[in-house]
Amino acid sequence: MAAAALPTAPESTRIGGAPGFGDGRSLIATRSFKPGEVIATFNDPLLALPDGPGMRTTCNFCLAVEVPLKACTGCKATVYCGAQCQRAHWKSIHKTECKMFKRVREQSNKDWLPTPVRALAQVLILLEAGEPNATAAFGDGGSLEGNVDGFRQDSQVWGDFQLQAAAALVYLGMMASEEWQEKARRGALDSDEKFQRACEVLCKIQTNAFNRLDQDTALSGIFLHPGLAMVNHSCMPNAFVGFDKRTAQLRAGEPIDEGDEIRISYIDYTIPRNARREALKLYHFECGCPRCTLDLDVYQACQRSPVIDLNAFSVQPDLQKLRDPRVDRSSISAAEIETVYKQWNSQKVPASDEVEAMRVTREQWKLCKPLVEARMWAVEPLPSTILQLMQSYAVGRNQIAYALPLACFLQTEYEPVRYVAPFMPWRIKGVMLIATMLSETAYLTARGELAKTYPHKGLVNILTKSDQLSMCEAMLRLVVHWARIGQTEQWGPLREAVEMLRDIESLEGRARESSLLRKWAKNPEDFEGRAFFQAVVVEPINALAALALEIVEGELGGDERSLVRR
Repeated sequence: MAAAALPTAPESTRIGGAPGFGDGRSLIATRSFKPGEVIATFNDPLLALPDGPGMRTTCNFCLAVEVPLKACTGCKATVYCGAQCQRAHWKSIHKTECKMFKRVREQSNKDWLPTPVRALAQVLILLEAGEPNATAAFGDGGSLEGNVDGFRQDSQVWGDFQLQAAAALVYLGMMASEEWQEKARRGALDSDEKFQRACEVLCKIQTNAFNRLDQDTALSGIFLHPGLAMVNHSCMPNAFVGFDKRTAQLRAGEPIDEGDEIRISYIDYTIPRNARREALKLYHFECGCPRCTLDLDVYQACQRSPVIDLNAFSVQPDLQKLRDPRVDRSSISAAEIETVYKQWNSQKVPASDEVEAMRVTREQWKLCKPLVEARMWAVEPLPSTILQLMQSYAVGRNQIAYALPLACFLQTEYEPVRYVAPFMPWRIKGVMLIATMLSETAYLTARGELAKTYPHKGLVNILTKSDQLSMCEAMLRLVVHWARIGQTEQWGPLREAVEMLRDIESLEGRARESSLLRKWAKNPEDFEGRAFFQAVVVEPINALAALALEIVEGELGGDERSLVRR
């Protein structure tokens, strides 16, 4: 992502050369970092904006969500959580942007723009005003690489960029709609300096911006900081990025020594190699990490992780399962897994048609059978298929107990292999989901409604014999512990877990159980606390997880009827 002029490196890092990425294109640690430790904080981005639909539900300056919002009185397109954010946004960009949104309303009768168009418009506004940081990043000889020639070679992508560039220029009043249409008709756009500059800026945004999308916490949009853009990619990263409003934090995912290159993943690095290569085409390079060069599957990559031992304090404390997974690679080759994934991915699950969605998921489950036979529970697309069914169950309260074994299965057989460090946000949210489900099933059990609602005797038997509140409390303590290592105190799941934990601790008659769980959370090696956790939490979690494949097969295998709903 880097070219000539380079941004200032964050404290405790330096910008240096990296083979295969050009001179100066990497971020190097100048001291050691512990797993979960903040490497650098980026709170002055060039771009930080919600996506198009999120413009009406997110403060357009601080990016806060789920707060009272008030619309701009001028354009009525952007919204803010208060006068301070509105003034700051007006001063930084919206004074000009406001006029643009008035043109959008007049010309298209809309009050929002697609995210790339708005992002481009903001950069063009800053460049037109001569803003120093924007010029240093996006101007001639700027710090951000755009891979323009690579994008030009893809006619569909380049055509999309041209349409987005035209929209930004027209709505900003930098080019008349008639002028754009005339030049497009004559094939003269390549000679238009403003238009080409807009396309080049779009290339730089595509190459360097981070997607803030997190449906669980309602985050959306993009974030671009030239310093953060210096971090290179690896499918075996040693760091990760988290977002909180207008701030991004780069954290160590494993121990990093002085002199190590800091690497993150630009894509989902747990999918098969060909799919990863396809996803990286937008960045115009081929990854040369060990996962790619040796074609390691998720189990083999997990075995190389230096943070396996952290899982001693997790939903999956059996470290031997991570160090020596009992998979059968002889029954399916890497090439066959690639084929399964490609066929699976070609079948899109519709969001609005429940019957058709279930039919497609059944077809996808059939494709996954070779992975089931190989016991490759963590190899995609098998876990994604289970996740789809779990999410369909979790929508309604009358199906939540069927979702729980699937969630337990994913957290014991999939997530620790996929993301080895327990403080990774995706793992924390999965544990939080189990806690939420247990609070629901505990309520049904206490009211005597569980057996009436669910005909699955094995599931009902496990839940009625389990101390679901202690299980829930243990999950919450895991969330609190790891979120405080890998996230900020303001992170939504952490705040929710603290509140739920407070409610459980306030219940009468639970002094002994809470005391033992506090001892375990304080010292996982405490004999009494560990024994309680093993018996009251780990064993029922594993028993529930053991029902997952039966439930999935009952729903997705065989005939069209659901076994678990009979």
